[in-house]
Amino acid sequence: MRGSTIKVGTRGSALALAQSQQVIKRLKEFHPKLNFVIVSIKTAGDRITSAAELRSAGKGLFVKEIERALLGRRISMAIHSMKDLPSVLPEGLVIGAVPERADASDVFIGRNSTPIEKLPPGAQVGTSSLRRQAILKSLFPNLRLVELKGNLDTRLEKLRGPRSTLSGIVVAAAGVRRLYPDNGIPTQLLPRDKLVPAAGQGAIAIEIRGRDEEMRKIIQPIHHESTAACVEAEREFQRRLEGGCQVPMGAYAEASDDGLIRLTACLASLDGRRVIRESQSGTMDDPNGIAAALETVVNAKGAQEILSEIRPEAARAPRSARPHRNGHARPKRRASPRHRARARR
Repeated sequence: MRGSTIKVGTRGSALALAQSQQVIKRLKEFHPKLNFVIVSIKTAGDRITSAAELRSAGKGLFVKEIERALLGRRISMAIHSMKDLPSVLPEGLVIGAVPERADASDVFIGRNSTPIEKLPPGAQVGTSSLRRQAILKSLFPNLRLVELKGNLDTRLEKLRGPRSTLSGIVVAAAGVRRLYPDNGIPTQLLPRDKLVPAAGQGAIAIEIRGRDEEMRKIIQPIHHESTAACVEAEREFQRRLEGGCQVPMGAYAEASDDGLIRLTACLASLDGRRVIRESQSGTMDDPNGIAAALETVVNAKGAQEILSEIRPEAARAPRSARPHRNGHARPKRRASPRHRARARR
């Protein structure tokens, strides 16, 4: 094994650091003699202050600088929130391991003890997510959804400030649990079958260089196969519909004990008046097939019509003709880490 110090790249937010420390703690259980050092890297997404600008700037804003450091061998692995990762990774990088997922749900944190369904008409609820805004509009049409950017601490400060007009905020349950593990923040869990989580929400990705077999072996003990399969189904569905933070779409997969995966997707118009919510099941060894089947179902229900209203040009273009994020034609999709590992065996 190479030198005993392994540099781990991550964002510098409190949440990113907390989840990285939790991953390193797990790795230390298997590799007590290794010294894992966190390298905090500021990303382009961290420099943007407007939620609208963040959405329009494109995918990968919270990972690009970290991936450059990984490709440049300044770090040996990167720890990301899975939902920050674009559906297609840069050439030479792979998701080497996916630890067991935390709760993927969204939660409501109120200014007082009033639950979200009991808020008065016109009450303001903050979130910067188009997915949350659109689906919440469909579930609670009397509420006023307002933009709210910033890390979790910033959002809580804005909620609790003396001049705040917010009645509550909606955030990811996993972030609250990781940053406040003592459950010091009262939350209301929102049902996943209604407010369908974003693809990859609650999951962590450990990204490595594709040919770094030594690093792959180091992180393999904390890889969770069913979480990886579920996330792969979600991300493949997202890729097929070109979904991301610019589209109000959720995709959440859950594995059962008998080796099946149920993938649920929700796509809503921006005003929340049109909502498509469908599910598809299949075997754990074919997450991409489940995603493809669900794509067919939601398209039959009118998904492309909703997408055309949100982004007319992207929705009209055939998928094969749509540009990749580097401006060139979309490359052939590489086999997933799970499938490559299976082939090697």
